[in-house]
Amino acid sequence: MKKFEILNFKSPNRAPLKVEGFLFGEDSKGPSVAIVGAMNGDHINQLYVASHLVDYLRQKEEEGKISGKILVIPAVNTYALNMGEKFWPLDKTDFNMMFPGYTEGETTQRIAAKLFEALQGYDFGIILEGRRDQGMCLPYVKMIRSGYEDIESARDLGMRFIHYRPYSPIETVMLQYNWQLWETKALSVVFGKNGSIDHAISSEVQGALTRFMAKRGMLDIPIFEGFQSNIIEPENITILKATRAGIFDSYVSCSSYVEKGDILGRVTDALSGEKLEDIVAPTGGVLTCQYAHPLIFQNSIAFRIASAK
Repeated sequence: MKKFEILNFKSPNRAPLKVEGFLFGEDSKGPSVAIVGAMNGDHINQLYVASHLVDYLRQKEEEGKISGKILVIPAVNTYALNMGEKFWPLDKTDFNMMFPGYTEGETTQRIAAKLFEALQGYDFGIILEGRRDQGMCLPYVKMIRSGYEDIESARDLGMRFIHYRPYSPIETVMLQYNWQLWETKALSVVFGKNGSIDHAISSEVQGALTRFMAKRGMLDIPIFEGFQSNIIEPENITILKATRAGIFDSYVSCSSYVEKGDILGRVTDALSGEKLEDIVAPTGGVLTCQYAHPLIFQNSIAFRIASAK
């Protein structure tokens, strides 16, 4: 294992910002993958999975099981992690909105440029992401339709769902889109509740990552097959919003199969306890995401249901 600094930025009031990578199979002629962990300060589950993956790969390298080149970057936005902030603490910018970066730009643009430089030349790229809202979801693969995506490599993770959709203009400054443009087969694995660690989900995601590396010739280990991934496009997802604000009670959990007419949750008045709304499934399918905070705002997304084509 080679541990190295990707960047080191001095700070006027804190220890320097360091972003470190862990490289396995440096001299390998086999296929290669780079895995990027926490880019936001509340992506604790992503940091947890990446750090445990480093420890796992260290053991496999000692056993002579590394057959490709593997780079793991557990955390990028270490300032935000240390300070309990979601975004870059100094100006509240979202790190994953700065790619491919600019060496003469703002601080986050410069950091993104150095990181992006270190990520060049890998066959595959995997970004460990959290939700961008208050949701909690089944672990899934997010793949945007840029013209450079590779569905078959996504299937090798063996996850239940691949959310495959057109990109929106805002995503042209995100890592996945830019990484794809630079000829890396990039995808994102989205999982966990922001700010917390779910051990069962973490184990599932780490299993998917090791399965991917074994199937793609980077790890010489026996593996179990995963799920036969379902491709889910935007038209297959039903979004349910709360029409009232209040205390949110969910009666179901992610991965539940629901039928049309099932009561999925309830919103009650935070002061009087009066029932304001029952949230009812308008269709059948698998509950893939749900709101993950006890207080819900009007028009917040309470549930997402994926239906078969």
